Amino acid sequence: MSIKRTLAAVIFLAAMTAAAEDPKAKAAREELEKQLHQMVGKQPTRVRVEFLSLDDPNFQIEEATFELDGRRLGGPSLSQLSQDGTHLIWNGDVTPGKHTVKVQLVISNGASVVLSDEGGYKWTLRGERSADVNAGIEVHVQVTAKRDAKQKDIAKRFNLATTAVPVMIAQLDDGTMPDAMPRPVIAVADAGVTEPPVVVAAVDDKKQKAAEAAEAKKQKAAEAAEAKRLAAEAKKEKAAAALEAKKAAAEARKAKAAEALEAKRAAAEEKKRLAQEAADEKKRLAQAALDAKNPPPVVAVVDAGAPVAVAVAEVDAGAAEEIDAGAPVAIAVAAVDAGTPAPIAAAPEIEKEGPPWLWIGIAGGVAALIFLIVVARRRSRPPTIDD
Repeated sequence: MSIKRTLAAVIFLAAMTAAAEDPKAKAAREELEKQLHQMVGKQPTRVRVEFLSLDDPNFQIEEATFELDGRRLGGPSLSQLSQDGTHLIWNGDVTPGKHTVKVQLVISNGASVVLSDEGGYKWTLRGERSADVNAGIEVHVQVTAKRDAKQKDIAKRFNLATTAVPVMIAQLDDGTMPDAMPRPVIAVADAGVTEPPVVVAAVDDKKQKAAEAAEAKKQKAAEAAEAKRLAAEAKKEKAAAALEAKKAAAEARKAKAAEALEAKRAAAEEKKRLAQEAADEKKRLAQAALDAKNPPPVVAVVDAGAPVAVAVAEVDAGAAEEIDAGAPVAIAVAAVDAGTPAPIAAAPEIEKEGPPWLWIGIAGGVAALIFLIVVARRRSRPPTIDD
């Protein structure tokens, strides 16, 4: 591993000093590259694209598009990309030179709108990363959707981060380092100006360890920040759940109070109805007692009997003569026996004071009936000379 890092550092420094080198430095660089070519066999040139998903089950990836130099790349399904972890999108050989990776993601929050203000919201993220890929190097392009929970604007809470890290993948034939390069001869020009020597930098193990320690510290800080963010999210979800439970309890209390009020109103209506029925029953009993104490009078029906036929003798009056009848004479009409009157039930005495109007009325009715019978019989017979 140390040999690979040394070769990578040498290649990088040689490329940096190639632009400002003189003929002697160029010759030294070419000699170094020649020795490296002798050490290294096949030199592949590759690109690796990876996606680091979010560690939150509420967020789902609905669309994902990865392109390399305009060519769409395949990859895992959307459900797999939504799962936690690092997912390989593509890894393959490319030609040496500059290459560009473009990414487009659509992320949605599947939480309820009651529990989160992001419920149902969708973010469309776009990103692009270009890198020079040399022979024997594999460029690792990592794509990460980062979320900033402190951002007040919901549309800006997500952003797409991309990184490109070169990794040496060339294999050495024998695993031995080439001989040390001869020290360059520093020639002094006539003008007294010293030509710049060829500088070959070596990798300092202490600096490498310090860089690794710094990277580990940075990674640890990132993990701590992520753990803090997850704790804040869990706390927020817990508070939202408590608020929802409190709201549900308030609704339950309100419904219970409404049921109690309805039951109380129904009891009052029932009590009022029973009181009205009791009052009506009491009134009916009082009226029945009053009717029993004062019964209505009984009117007797008088049987006048069958009408009596009166025989009238037919007299031959002969020729009719004009007779001065003179003044009209009152004729006494004998009372006709109308038969035995039916017994009349005596009505109960209602009042002891005042005249007996009931008996007077009954007697008047009987007299009027007899008078009407007599008049009817008189009119039914033919007139006589006496009339």
